[in-house]
Amino acid sequence: MCLNQKTRGLILIVLSAASFGLVPLCAKIAYANGLTPYSFILFRSIFAAGALFALLKRKKTGLAISPPHMATLFKASFFGYCMMMITLYVSYNYMASGVATTIHFVYPVATMTGAVLFFGEQTNARKVGALLVSLIGIYFLVGAGTDAGFSMTGAGLAFVSGLFYAYYILTVSYSEIKTMNSFVLVFYVSLFNAVTLFVICIFTGKLNLDFNATALLSVLMITLAVNIVGMVALQEGLKVINPSTATILSTFEPLTSLVIGVALLNETISWRHGAGSVLILISVVWMALSEKRLSRGLESLEQES
Repeated sequence: MCLNQKTRGLILIVLSAASFGLVPLCAKIAYANGLTPYSFILFRSIFAAGALFALLKRKKTGLAISPPHMATLFKASFFGYCMMMITLYVSYNYMASGVATTIHFVYPVATMTGAVLFFGEQTNARKVGALLVSLIGIYFLVGAGTDAGFSMTGAGLAFVSGLFYAYYILTVSYSEIKTMNSFVLVFYVSLFNAVTLFVICIFTGKLNLDFNATALLSVLMITLAVNIVGMVALQEGLKVINPSTATILSTFEPLTSLVIGVALLNETISWRHGAGSVLILISVVWMALSEKRLSRGLESLEQES
């Protein structure tokens, strides 16, 4: 069965969100076996850059890019993905990860707002409604009922992490790098992240090498799932799906984390988890069906013309 571009893009965005849902599991394993948050994201970036370099060389894909592309990639890497990871993971040191993650999910709102204000993207009540439903679902799923105290520092870091991620999504969606080979783009983002994080770890004394093989295995798992599958799928999806719709679909991520927690960590499900899961599924299906209707409408107009 041949999928049209819109359907393929929707599937890729959801696949990307599902892969990002593996991060909490792998992070818990890594931290329990010696890695710190800084070392975890550093080795994740190093492994991703190395694996993608080997893959691209094997496929004989050229890595040469123009200076303007290089500058844009560095901005997307440093001011987007790298700073997002640092601020989000550091926020976990100040408050419960569930609350921090809920605040981090300001990024769909920030992405939609940025797309409308700076890039002229059209929005409508359907998108706003789906976004609100997904945010309420995220609150029920990971934020509500958390016993840990609230921290202004942690909340600020988590909030800023969402803004950084919105910047990354908007940059790769509305700049000249959008049409780049997705594997090449993610290679350079991972490479710049690795260099930046290494320098930060050296100057702040955050580099920790006291870990075991299990920690490394968890990093390899997250590298394959997120940096290679998830980030590439996100970039491919953004070529045909607008960023505000993509970020609403990305709220599938915490639902994946919940399923993994129940299946592998024997975590229990409360009514809040059930309610949040249903709301997120409603928002994701709502947007997916809306995009497919739009796609069919455009195809009909093209055939008539």
